[in-house]
Amino acid sequence: MSRSVDIPPVIPAFRSWTCFARKGALLAVGMVSLGVCAHGGARPVLDRPDDARSDRASLLPDVSGLAGIDGKRFLAVHDAKYPEEAGFPRVSVLELPTGLDGIRWTPLDVAFPDQPASDLESVARIPGAADRFLVAESTEDASVKPFSNRIFVLEVTGAGAAVVDHAEWPVPTTNVEGIAVAEAGDGGLLFLFAERADGERASEIRFAEMSLDPIRFGQFRSAGYFASPGPSGPAARPVAALEIDARGFIYAASTEDPDDDGGPFRSAVYRIGRIVRDAGAVELDAVPALIGTLDGLKVESLAARQRPDGTMEIWVGVDDEHYGGTMRALPARAIASP
Repeated sequence: MSRSVDIPPVIPAFRSWTCFARKGALLAVGMVSLGVCAHGGARPVLDRPDDARSDRASLLPDVSGLAGIDGKRFLAVHDAKYPEEAGFPRVSVLELPTGLDGIRWTPLDVAFPDQPASDLESVARIPGAADRFLVAESTEDASVKPFSNRIFVLEVTGAGAAVVDHAEWPVPTTNVEGIAVAEAGDGGLLFLFAERADGERASEIRFAEMSLDPIRFGQFRSAGYFASPGPSGPAARPVAALEIDARGFIYAASTEDPDDDGGPFRSAVYRIGRIVRDAGAVELDAVPALIGTLDGLKVESLAARQRPDGTMEIWVGVDDEHYGGTMRALPARAIASP
């Protein structure tokens, strides 16, 4: 059964109103919890010790996945775990700032089947399917993450959001942080994914045909390996995010995470290939094109959008652990057609 909820008024992401206890770090924020805000509407219930206090400035949690909804709003997913973070938000709507109050965000109370989602690391808009998005758990061995092996079709409307379909991951995977969906030449859909491949130089890009109602996947094929020019080394993750723009170009974010929630982090975004629509295939570039570097930030999500004037833009979402989440646009000049 799917369930829609009213989207409550957006919450300024830079107000001291609540707290998050995530990844072992207590991030207490202010005196008023989201569960009792005067705005009304659905709010996640966030557990915290009664004596928890801090001056944390930002409410916005990690932006582990990001996809454009319209000209000013994005759908974001967060990597809260189950069961230890059962009351934390999994999905939210981000709204671009119009003033000094910064990014505004609305946590959505989405009813996931069986149990809350665990470790959502990616989201992709489904081309040609109005207001539908693919949202994926990262996957892992059941002894590590017993409820982290599902892919959901999420419908986002003016009234809220609901899971309208879901499936188990169709192939064995470990720590998938990048998925993307593209149009194929015959009007069908292609689903792409890559594992983050901790400490490896490269990650395999795999793809398959996908259909909806119900969600199904065809035979998976390999497009080859994306060898990240950097960051590299034992703390590197070659693919922390994937995205495909309206022209069919494929982008990947690579990150460096020293396994310290205080950082420092480092990221780079590359154009790595393209969708060959007529053939329903994926073609990787021999040499990835650097789109931008982000020192000090851990990019975990990418969102491509086309402006009304036809200009493409790429937005990045970050998960800076103790430093919270945010999003930024990369310079449009870097994303021009090759």
